[in-house]
Amino acid sequence: MTMATADEEASTTPVRILIINPNTSQHMTAALVPVVEGLGFPGAQYAFFTSPTPGIPSINSPADAARSADICLPHLLPLLPHHDCFLVACYSQHPLVARLKAECARLTAAATRGSGGGGARKYVTGIFEASVLASLALLGESEWKPTTGGEDVSGEPRPAFGIVSTGKVWEEALQNAVQEFLGCPATSTMTAAKSPFVGCETTGLNASELHDLPADEVRRKMMHATKRLLLRGKTDTDTINSSSTETTTSRSSPGDTNTDTVLASRVHAICLGCAGMVGLDSAVRTACVEALGEDRGKAVYIVDGVKAGVGALYGLARGGF
Repeated sequence: MTMATADEEASTTPVRILIINPNTSQHMTAALVPVVEGLGFPGAQYAFFTSPTPGIPSINSPADAARSADICLPHLLPLLPHHDCFLVACYSQHPLVARLKAECARLTAAATRGSGGGGARKYVTGIFEASVLASLALLGESEWKPTTGGEDVSGEPRPAFGIVSTGKVWEEALQNAVQEFLGCPATSTMTAAKSPFVGCETTGLNASELHDLPADEVRRKMMHATKRLLLRGKTDTDTINSSSTETTTSRSSPGDTNTDTVLASRVHAICLGCAGMVGLDSAVRTACVEALGEDRGKAVYIVDGVKAGVGALYGLARGGF
């Protein structure tokens, strides 16, 4: 069998991925369709699930996430045998991820009992988890080098990632979620300077307002939140060449919504902290360029959790892990 033939055979075996929107917004679900279909993964087949009504129209807190899991799970259970992968498209430590994993594990155990296993495996992740893993991969090996203070052995500030999300409640909720996911809870002795995560800044909007408010207002709030996030990772170990096109202005505090620019930031990756932020990556990019200058601003990775999640699930299924 030639390599080309092997690739063709693999691409004809479908990977059936169910994208789960645990809120009731059909508009938000529809916005995800071109995003995932545009990834172009051979043999990927997508289906989309939106929470039934009555349900949670906009998940604005961890409590909303828990209630949405209770509402959606009974409707999802009959769908599990018909899909290989499941992506929970809510940017939170969503209970559906763990609960679906448990249900899929039971199905796999029943299907593979008495066999070598593997053929009936199913894969589950959330856009939150996928974006964190993607960010860590993008930061590079220097993230894990020995450190002195907040610097690696080369003396460079440690690269880090952060999140731009919606309502203020997510600042603490996602901070705790990332720390738990990385195994370094808030009680850890790890200092902020050593952490791969600088935190979360928010727009003050909820998920539905990202679509309902005027686009200019949403874009402005996204840019302000992005600049505050970059300031969380501000460093004083780098300087701007006076002959460069980069601008140095104010050193505003992270809470200043009128932030202009920063000298340098160790924030090298920014996660879009809501499935409803599809298409708003351009606002984040513009803010990065305005804050850091053209070269540094364009170098920042912008991580869409939906894309990261689909990519992770597709890779796991194709690899047969």
